[in-house]
Amino acid sequence: MRIIDVDSHFNEPHDWFEKANPKLAAKLPRLTPAELLIDIVAGDLFASVPPALRPDPLTLIPQAVRDAYERHLAGGDPPQVAVDAGAFLPAAYEPEARLRWMDERGIDTQILLPSNGYHPYRHAMRKDPSLALDALGTYNRWALEQVHGYTERLIPAVVIDLLDVDWSVAQVIEGRKRGARAVFVKADPHDNKALNHPDFEPFWATCEDLGVVVLFHVGGGRAALHPGWANNGGDLSAFYTLTSMSRRMVPQLALGAMIFGGVLERYPRLAIIVSELGIDWLPDFLETIDREADNSRPRMLNFAPYTLPLKPSEYVQRQVRVSVVHQQDVLRPTLDRIPEGIVVFSSDFPHIEGHQEAVALYDRQLDGLGPSARESFFGKSAADLLGL
Repeated sequence: MRIIDVDSHFNEPHDWFEKANPKLAAKLPRLTPAELLIDIVAGDLFASVPPALRPDPLTLIPQAVRDAYERHLAGGDPPQVAVDAGAFLPAAYEPEARLRWMDERGIDTQILLPSNGYHPYRHAMRKDPSLALDALGTYNRWALEQVHGYTERLIPAVVIDLLDVDWSVAQVIEGRKRGARAVFVKADPHDNKALNHPDFEPFWATCEDLGVVVLFHVGGGRAALHPGWANNGGDLSAFYTLTSMSRRMVPQLALGAMIFGGVLERYPRLAIIVSELGIDWLPDFLETIDREADNSRPRMLNFAPYTLPLKPSEYVQRQVRVSVVHQQDVLRPTLDRIPEGIVVFSSDFPHIEGHQEAVALYDRQLDGLGPSARESFFGKSAADLLGL
């Protein structure tokens, strides 16, 4: 049985950015270890919080996590959860070791996304947005160099920002020449424009023409909340939970724009993979989008008739896959409530949200389903979508 892992990562060395682009690094000082930890664990929470209401960011990180991180920085053992995830194995950052790790688990192909490679871009967007695209370009060049000669099995994802469409198109074209069959796109408006804005048509057309899959990933998905939700008297735990709940809206809004805005109709071979944004929203989402397209039903405050030739859920079945992640997803009952082939396998290796033995873990969760469902989940559905 073929196994395709649609969401894994490479762990960049701590000094990768300074070595890859020393001139840019000099303009954009590296995040301190504490700042990087905050950016990884809690950075997205501040997007919705007015500066006057922002707490000390370290209070958003559990004390046990802070203690383990600080002990490691001081020369102690790394956090056990990261060790268990494989974050310090050679397979986390070396292609040959990664292939051996994959072979031990029967994994044929992996898509590779950044780990810390996205943070210089986010840092630039906060400090000096004029440097942001250069930071992304630096990561793309570095990532493509790391897997040169291995892209038959290790598929790198380039990272773009549709703030500049021409630049993003050029990144996809150059990346495809060097083996990148995936592009990481923020599942949010870009330059205050919805994903179905006409300005972005050249980008979707390029991805379709080159067979490059679009990745919507939690690392680039931010669910903006009304600032008032943060003004609750200082109850951080309640606000934390609200932001976690709101993440399920990120893929729904992004896919809704791509479907109802006609992008998937105009580009029928454009492939989308949603990663690390949950799967339990899928059954209700598929039912909801089809109800919105049913012109025979009363639809509150929706006066636009649906005119596309396929049902919205059929576009999802044809062009969208959604991957699981160990820390937040179980396959059942979601898998029993949706058409076969939409939910697909990922390990998220070597991140702590994932699992080194994800193949065995999900294989057990598929008990009771037939061979077709098992093959579709582990590889066939993704292979068909990606043309592998």
